[in-house]
Amino acid sequence: MEKSKRLSGIELLRIIAMIQIIFLHLFQYGEMGTAVSLKNLSASTVVDFMWCLSRTPVDVFVMISGYFLITAKTNIRSAVARCKKPYQAMLFYSVIIGIIFFITTPNLFVAPEVWKMFLPFFSRTWYFLDNYIILLLVSPFLNRMLVSLEKKEYRFLLTVAFVVVSVWSTLSKVKVVNEVISSAKITDNYYGKSLIGFLLMYIIGGYLRLHIDDSRFAVWKKRCWYMGIFLGMCGIDFALHCNFEEYKNVYGMFNNPFVVIESVCMVLLFRSFVFSSRIVNTLASTTLGVYAIHEHPYIRKWLWELLSMKDHNLYYSWKYLPIGIGICAGVFLACGTLELVRMKISGFIVKRHFMRQKDTTKK
Repeated sequence: MEKSKRLSGIELLRIIAMIQIIFLHLFQYGEMGTAVSLKNLSASTVVDFMWCLSRTPVDVFVMISGYFLITAKTNIRSAVARCKKPYQAMLFYSVIIGIIFFITTPNLFVAPEVWKMFLPFFSRTWYFLDNYIILLLVSPFLNRMLVSLEKKEYRFLLTVAFVVVSVWSTLSKVKVVNEVISSAKITDNYYGKSLIGFLLMYIIGGYLRLHIDDSRFAVWKKRCWYMGIFLGMCGIDFALHCNFEEYKNVYGMFNNPFVVIESVCMVLLFRSFVFSSRIVNTLASTTLGVYAIHEHPYIRKWLWELLSMKDHNLYYSWKYLPIGIGICAGVFLACGTLELVRMKISGFIVKRHFMRQKDTTKK
């Protein structure tokens, strides 16, 4: 979709989702979760619940793709064309970041790492972008099948996929329950991060676009409804985590039924915000680049050592909250600025190439 036609409500959700991803990485790689759990019970509860509120971004990104692509005119050529943008970003950052770190850290200069620089897709440098590109490639065939289904048939397919990929898979990882229920050799979701999990989210996104019409409800009413369900699902997920040791293994998994429902509510909630903002749309266009930069293995190690929140003293007062929020916003804006520069350069090169071809054709 052209930027001018993008729904800024959904684009705002992309921005929020990417900031949530950065927070999840701060929690894990920046050692915020470990440090706060050792010192302050109240702060630990707050941070843990913030983590619970931030489990939807991956699901949301894929649902948004399904939401928009399901009605797009897609064929093999357009699918390949759509893959160029994420793949160009992957290759660019893989090579550039690799060169920078090889210069500054010569001991990284070994044959496998060099090959991985030029093969970011097959080396799984970024699992999300790999799955996303595969999804784009098969989207014409998925769309053709999904659009042809009647609502009842689509609902049946969605129910089967949800039960197998979400409910069954989650229960099979709950301690004690997994002694009875097993999904071994049936689903291998890696906590919802695998391609099969992405396919479920894509199918859900398509269903939301084709068959969920909430226009008959007052805007304030549906927003309260979606936000209430979202918070309710987060509350149940968090309560189970706090009270049942057996549940901790599946707490917050991307394919956990609670998280899937939360993600649906987020998409429907932000769909209700109908406005147009060039700033929001521009920032949202950088989200894949922000992910690629800060989640590159070399950058990840360097960044979270630099911005680590492992100092226990931070959690004796509320200052850890503005510091954490500031870090997440700062990482987003810094990486987003770099991505905007790359996009401008890429656009300039493409434009020059197009003009040369045009001149050659005229001659």
